[in-house]
Amino acid sequence: MSEVDALVVSFIANVNVNDERSNDIAIKLTDLIQNKKIKLLQIIVALKDRFVSEDERERIKALKCLSCVLCNIEPQLLLKNDISVLINFYMSKITDKPLMLECLMGLDALMTMKYITIDQTITVMLFLQKDYVSKDFLAAVRNYPFSILQNIFDRWETLLNNKDKDNSNKNLIILFIQTYITIASGEKDPRNLLISFQLNKLITTNFKSESIQFAQALFDILFSYFPITFKPPKDDPYKISNADLKLALRSAISASDIFAEDAFSNLIDKLGATSPAIKNDTLLTLLTCINKFGGKACIEFWLQMWNALKFEIMHSGDGSEATYLDPIAQNDDKIEQNGSSVSNIQSNYQLSLDVLRALANQLIALDEIAFNKYVNHILEELKPNFEFTKDLRQSCSIMAAIGSANLVAFNKVIDLTLPLFLENTTEISKLKLMLLNLSFFLDSYIKVTKSFNGNETELNEFIKLNHLNDSKDEILMILGMALTGNSKIEVTVRTLSVIQFTKMIKMEGYLTKEEISLIIQYITETILTDNNKNIYCACLEGLKVISQTHESLVYDVSLKELLNLLPNGFNDLILHHKEDEIIQIEVILRVILDFTTSRHILIKESIVTLTQKLVEIYSNGNNAAIDYCFLLLSTIYSLFENNYSILDEISIGDIKNQTESSIFTILTNNNDNNSILFDNQNLSLLSNILYFRNVKYQKNQHELELTRYTKIFVEDHKILETPNRLVIPYVKILSAIDKSCTFSDASDIMEKTVTLIHNNKTNDMSNLEKIGYMELITVITNKWFNDELENTIIEKYVNWEDQSTINLEMIAWIGKGLITKNSPCSNIILSHFLSLLNDENIGLIVSKLFELFVMDINSMAKHKGITWTNNVKLLYKQKFFNDVFQSLVTSYNEPNLSLDIKCNYLTALSLILKHTPNKLVEQFMNDLLPMLLQALEMPNSEVRISALDTLKDTTEKFGLLITENIDTLLPILLKLVVPGSKYNDVSVRLMSLQLIGLLADSVPLNYLKPYKEQVINGLLLTLSDKKRIVRKQCIDTRQLYFELGQVPFE
Repeated sequence: MSEVDALVVSFIANVNVNDERSNDIAIKLTDLIQNKKIKLLQIIVALKDRFVSEDERERIKALKCLSCVLCNIEPQLLLKNDISVLINFYMSKITDKPLMLECLMGLDALMTMKYITIDQTITVMLFLQKDYVSKDFLAAVRNYPFSILQNIFDRWETLLNNKDKDNSNKNLIILFIQTYITIASGEKDPRNLLISFQLNKLITTNFKSESIQFAQALFDILFSYFPITFKPPKDDPYKISNADLKLALRSAISASDIFAEDAFSNLIDKLGATSPAIKNDTLLTLLTCINKFGGKACIEFWLQMWNALKFEIMHSGDGSEATYLDPIAQNDDKIEQNGSSVSNIQSNYQLSLDVLRALANQLIALDEIAFNKYVNHILEELKPNFEFTKDLRQSCSIMAAIGSANLVAFNKVIDLTLPLFLENTTEISKLKLMLLNLSFFLDSYIKVTKSFNGNETELNEFIKLNHLNDSKDEILMILGMALTGNSKIEVTVRTLSVIQFTKMIKMEGYLTKEEISLIIQYITETILTDNNKNIYCACLEGLKVISQTHESLVYDVSLKELLNLLPNGFNDLILHHKEDEIIQIEVILRVILDFTTSRHILIKESIVTLTQKLVEIYSNGNNAAIDYCFLLLSTIYSLFENNYSILDEISIGDIKNQTESSIFTILTNNNDNNSILFDNQNLSLLSNILYFRNVKYQKNQHELELTRYTKIFVEDHKILETPNRLVIPYVKILSAIDKSCTFSDASDIMEKTVTLIHNNKTNDMSNLEKIGYMELITVITNKWFNDELENTIIEKYVNWEDQSTINLEMIAWIGKGLITKNSPCSNIILSHFLSLLNDENIGLIVSKLFELFVMDINSMAKHKGITWTNNVKLLYKQKFFNDVFQSLVTSYNEPNLSLDIKCNYLTALSLILKHTPNKLVEQFMNDLLPMLLQALEMPNSEVRISALDTLKDTTEKFGLLITENIDTLLPILLKLVVPGSKYNDVSVRLMSLQLIGLLADSVPLNYLKPYKEQVINGLLLTLSDKKRIVRKQCIDTRQLYFELGQVPFE
């Protein structure tokens, strides 16, 4: 058997059994032909007997083999004679209906061949037009005629688009169109419809003159599917969505103005649909048609469209007063251009307005007289609404939508509409209505400027010639009076004025620099002196929006003013312009913090100025100064923390250069009145600020900074000789330095720190200082003791014979540095700590140290985008929990253990769970649950709280496991809610009540119902708990059990 025969036999054997294998064989056969090792004729000869077989399946497989080869063959390989023979062969087989799929597949491949002739192409199209009946075949077969037509167009596109004298090309085009109409009629398959819509668009855009006589038929094929209601099946192999079909159909309907009359009349009829989804699709299609067909096609239909749309607009709930009082909604840029929406779904109200805008655009482009007729007609209908203020909002939105088309439309609308409602009035109801409706025309201005897409010439012309310029002074005066001339109780009017002021800033080129400054001043004064939350939000949003385009102006007019208002004393009164307007320091700082977000200049200047303010007030050590420093430091810290990702090296460098001397003035002043150095909270905040100030400083300077700071703190201030509070800022600076820096002093600092800790076992060292030195050990261990140096630490500094609390704590901090980077040496410390839990003397102390291993501390934190500060591994907690859990469980379950020792294991486990993500715990729940139940009865409130927290999450995720233990869990929980026990503190009682309530939702009714009365009665005492939050939770929990098993009302 020859190679060809073998491959053919193999192909036949794999057809419909292993299609992937059969395709590979077809490719091999094609490669043999293309490499001139065999001829196509040899394959045909090998298949000859099967072509004429009486077995239908054999004929299908044989023809599929030939067609698959043709599908893979290069277009230039087959010559004219080859193609002629193949065309005749396929046309002879095409009457054999079972072979239709394979025949069309082969013909589809032949249509792409380089040497196919027009006559052969016509032969195939004539068959499809006259003899092919699509309804007789399945979707897979029906797909090929569409593909054949697409390939014919691609192959003969140049010829079809050339005009000839004898009309032969025209006849070919007409045959092409007729063939399409035949195969497309009645199609239902989504994949075929997608191609059908594309072919329809191809015909009407490329063969417009020939399509006119078939316009009705071509349109009917499309509109019979409108609106698309297709929902794809879950296992759809083609991944065709409803949106794909909608967009393809919309594109085809709007492809050519030969459909204008049919499209507009049918779409206008569809606007009467009751379904919002159908109406939405209709409006989107109508909008596309208007933009594609042009003004000439719209003249005849604009009146019908207006009559159909006005009901939708007048009776829509969109654009309510609440929307226009929402500053965020009003400043969210969603400007539509040419009918395309930024958001995925537009409301029918907005789409209706967009249609009116598109009509205006097209009519102006065609004839300004036609546009004038259009806008005058609409205004005449709407005028009574302005007179009687009925549907005034909708009327203004209609006119503003028309005006947003372009300069001509805008000026026409402004001239006709603004005089109807814009007037200076002191009547609140009228003023509110006017401000609401003015918003539409300001939006209209913004839309026009957005439509220029950066065309400076058109933009400048609009800025110069728009007629809204004539009313600018009047609008500014009305808004200014609305904001400053009304009582603070008129929240709506004041809020609206701020929103409109903000919108005016966004109107490109409309306001001068001086006018923008005035608005910024208005908004700044208002946010400081009005405590209404709606006005605060509106002003805040306004300052944020203005900062986006006029940051330096906001700094000069607003931020400088805010910073200058900060007094030198905490109790000093801040008077702003009016003697009766007293402003709180907290308000100023909150405003600064809220509106400077993500603005480089504002953040930088705020940090620098607030730091300078610290220098002025820190030296007065009274409580007021401490509180003031705390507010300033909290603000600076929040500015850094909220914006560190956008502060680059240059900005950080500027901040550092301008604040360095100020901060060290504070840190080096040992006067007892130092409100920062000698206050724990303030010193911690300032230290964290130093972290952010150094972490993104130029990395190539980190090593120099490390040396410089070490000299300042270690050598100059001798923090390693006697306990010193300056260790706190030093640790934070070290934690910010790049871990790859060489730190030659690391070993010496480590040794001196350990010595200092051991020499001050008494009360010489405050708790804050002790934590500072411990963190210093952890940071150095984690960052600068690697590989063999890790063993040196353990040999030199880990002394298990010294069982003093301070020594055990220090070893734990060393362990933390090793554990967080998954060091193998950490196992030495960990295993020893696990063994010490069994010690009756120090076991309890050791158990509490286990919390340290997994507790998150700022000095070892990971911040997004900052990878160079430490060696903390992302999954270290998971590894630690996996290493420790089984050891704790095994040791806990050992026989003859005293209750105290068991408590040690439970305490250690509970404190570890407190800082371990619940997801890591899930796989251990079967072993963990019995221990958690016992932990609830341990004489330690922290252990109980940790166990309750884990059980709450367990109840939600492992309902079946909790259900199996409900008889044990509920009685324990009922004991924990009773006040009186020193271990049942507020948190224990509250969390127990919450867990009992959670059981009502998580445990099946038949398991829980027997306990209903027990729970209701067991919670009686708790109803008189001293704490209101506990009493409230008790009432809510009891109610759940009263309702247990009842059918809720609808």
